Amino acid sequence: MQGKDFLLFYFIFPTDIDTGTYNCNVNNYRLKKTLTRKQVLPDVKVQTDSLIIAIDFGSGFSGYAFNVKPREEGGETQIKRWSNGLGLDTPKTPTCILFDEHGEFMKFGYEAITAFNNMREEEAEKHYFFENFKRRVLYRNNWRIYTANRNWMSTQKVFTEVLRFLKDDALKTIRPHPEVGGFTADDFFWVLTVPDILEDSTKELIIKSATLAGLVTDDTKDKLVFVLDSEAALTWCLNLQPDGFIKQNHSRDSQDQPAEPAEPDTSCNDPAGSQEAVQFTVEPEETKVLLETQRDGKRFLVVDCGDKKIHFTVHDVLEGGAMKKLYNDSQDNLGGRSVDKNFKQFLREIFSNEVWHKYEKNFPLEVLKMMFDFTHLEQVDEDVQISCPGTLVMLAQKIKEIEAFFDSVEGASWNNGSIRINREKLKTYYDESLQGITESLGEILNKDFNIGYIVLVGGFAESQILRQHITDQFGPQYKVLCPLRPQEVILKGAVEMRRNPKLVESQRKRPAWFKCLS
Repeated sequence: MQGKDFLLFYFIFPTDIDTGTYNCNVNNYRLKKTLTRKQVLPDVKVQTDSLIIAIDFGSGFSGYAFNVKPREEGGETQIKRWSNGLGLDTPKTPTCILFDEHGEFMKFGYEAITAFNNMREEEAEKHYFFENFKRRVLYRNNWRIYTANRNWMSTQKVFTEVLRFLKDDALKTIRPHPEVGGFTADDFFWVLTVPDILEDSTKELIIKSATLAGLVTDDTKDKLVFVLDSEAALTWCLNLQPDGFIKQNHSRDSQDQPAEPAEPDTSCNDPAGSQEAVQFTVEPEETKVLLETQRDGKRFLVVDCGDKKIHFTVHDVLEGGAMKKLYNDSQDNLGGRSVDKNFKQFLREIFSNEVWHKYEKNFPLEVLKMMFDFTHLEQVDEDVQISCPGTLVMLAQKIKEIEAFFDSVEGASWNNGSIRINREKLKTYYDESLQGITESLGEILNKDFNIGYIVLVGGFAESQILRQHITDQFGPQYKVLCPLRPQEVILKGAVEMRRNPKLVESQRKRPAWFKCLS
């Protein structure tokens, strides 16, 4: 090989932290000569597991979580918090979307509800307002979605605009963070949480919608990941320390959990006063075994307590933390909305059909505010008071004195501008739901699954009445666990599953490439 020129090329493998312009040399080592020199700019498509946005596009409520920093740099999952302008601050916003008369997107979530309810009747008739629509699509394969007044729009368009809004809002929320730069949608892995019974046809619809919405392109679909709701929730719970679970007992003298500071419009914790911490019936050591369940063979029954449905999923935790789904089922009309329905019916009984009908028709936003206030009261297991709006009082007093409406009412009384509901009456709103959940749990636990843990997640699991009932019914035989902020665990778990490649199907890495600069 004597007399031949040997060229040695240096290949560099940039990562997302390599920025700036670099000099690349091609050298002939025998002649000790540089043959050519180029300046190159690494065009690195960020593949780090730290750049993640998870979207929970739910039937009743939707939201997102994100992470922008590696764990070793203190990166924590952030949850976008939503305000409805009526005093609420929540980790999700209602899955409601409003289009104008030409089918152009207007608003989503709380803002869509407020804008639509503020419209005059003839104006509202021309618009497209969709709510609680995803469930009908997922379970019936409807390719059209109808409004209450029978206007319709293609499911593809509605799904696309929901995902587009959540994508744009997420990027807008992330950009003010000092540790991030001018990121675009292409820089992130996108994780979409889906129910365990998602059909392939609906999955294809969501992928197409995500592409049209700009989350990914046809060339970057490998950066779109689906995770099951129950797996995401359990993933998060498996990594919690003992103090990450709500502690439950029969004493109801609780102290609020303190909240740590969070970025504007985002949170790693709930606002102060929004989560109760009371003593749990099991010892702290018993929660530590969550990380070691594959050794004792015990399995997990995840109960996802939503606003409409209750989902039941049995998982086996395998070596390394991966999961194997053994069983899943769901029951309709047992979620938090059934409690809301019973409360609203109780108000109708107090004030009469005539007064309540006029109030609902003329002051829909006030009714909405009352229901949101009641949702917060659902979390406690004690006597509650809910403020009664002046307009409702005014309508009622056209018939008789406000106190007189409560003369024949059991379990409620008038108390200086508020409706006071005693604890026993409050619990009756749960009867239908708790009976159905108990029967379903009993049927599953009687199967041969070797279940050791019942894990409660979802927004309805915020209710102390629900948690206490399940603990009372099944606590003697099973460890009943509920994480702090149970409404957030699916989103947080979805981010965690993307961060841990052992827990999800490995994603094909796209190599970085160079642009040569002249």
